[in-house]
Amino acid sequence: MKLTALKILFLSLKDIWEDLWTVLVCNLVWLISVLLIIPGPPVTLALFYYTNQAVHEETVDLMDFFKAIPRFWWTSWRWGILNLIVLVLLIGDVILTSYQSQTQTSVFFSSVYITLIFFWLLLQTFALPFILEQEKTSVFQALRNSVVMIGHNPGFSLFYLFLLLLTLTLGTIMFMLSVALGCALVAFAGNRAVLNQLETH
Repeated sequence: MKLTALKILFLSLKDIWEDLWTVLVCNLVWLISVLLIIPGPPVTLALFYYTNQAVHEETVDLMDFFKAIPRFWWTSWRWGILNLIVLVLLIGDVILTSYQSQTQTSVFFSSVYITLIFFWLLLQTFALPFILEQEKTSVFQALRNSVVMIGHNPGFSLFYLFLLLLTLTLGTIMFMLSVALGCALVAFAGNRAVLNQLETH
């Protein structure tokens, strides 16, 4: 059955609630790892792996999360380096454009770069689940599959992104919940969205 973006987000929140304490620990480990930089990409993919298994209704626990970190170390760093390059270029373009006189052209290009940043980040929420669903853990194939998925469902993808950003914003305002659970929510929602699209095609 094809799910709507709203239903996917609701189910993702339900996933978190049903396994709240384990998800809290995983998200906390992720937050610390991102601050430490080096373990950031492997822990990110490990969190997506944990949520992927949960969405598949597999029995999964905290040890599975920690075991996934070394398992996906090199794959995640291929993904991480590519992300770093793309985001540095796009953010650099936004900063350079902001220093220029605010003509219609500079405002246009700033808008284009900011849109590309949001598109790239949306792409990642689908690419990481695709890495786990593919036979080969190819980062470029996962990105290609994500672009195809967005291209086939632009309305769904944009509404999905809007709901996700809205929920994360509200979660931050409400006792900083997005700091404690934000990445886990993105991981659950991304996995559910990809599995939903795969099942309907």
